[in-house]
Amino acid sequence: MPDITLNPSLAAVPERLADLQATLEREIPMSAQMGIRVHEGGLGGLVMRLPLIPNRNHQQTAFAGSLNALCTIAGWGYVFLLLSELGRRGNIVIHRSSIKYLQPVTSSEIYAYCRSVTPAETQYFIEMLDEKGQAKLELAVEVPGFEGPAVSFKGSYVVLPPGNITSI
Repeated sequence: MPDITLNPSLAAVPERLADLQATLEREIPMSAQMGIRVHEGGLGGLVMRLPLIPNRNHQQTAFAGSLNALCTIAGWGYVFLLLSELGRRGNIVIHRSSIKYLQPVTSSEIYAYCRSVTPAETQYFIEMLDEKGQAKLELAVEVPGFEGPAVSFKGSYVVLPPGNITSI
């Protein structure tokens, strides 16, 4: 894996990462079936990993649908950790996304890195949660390749009030 180590001062406490993994397995069971695991994370970003073997295609490279799911879940997980750090609750949904497959992915362990948002974006997110009861974050996720990103994903995640899944 290319060096995408997170800033240790922004790392989540291990209990939050374990809570994220348990939540993914309980609430998004497909993630466990695919072998998606939390690698490391916190407010400095989130790295999720996925084994190639059960997620390969006929070319023996990563299946595009698995890469899309990995990136989508990495973004979802980052929002989950942010809410946890802020002591907030909410229903996280993805509103829209786009993905570019730039290189075949062949490594036995595939890593997706969700970049952190800026302090200003975090502050605006908090303000919207307080004022409107819901908020949105635009997140970028990359799967590293041999020269630059192999996959580039952008997702718009919305946090709705707990129990609300119908109105964005």
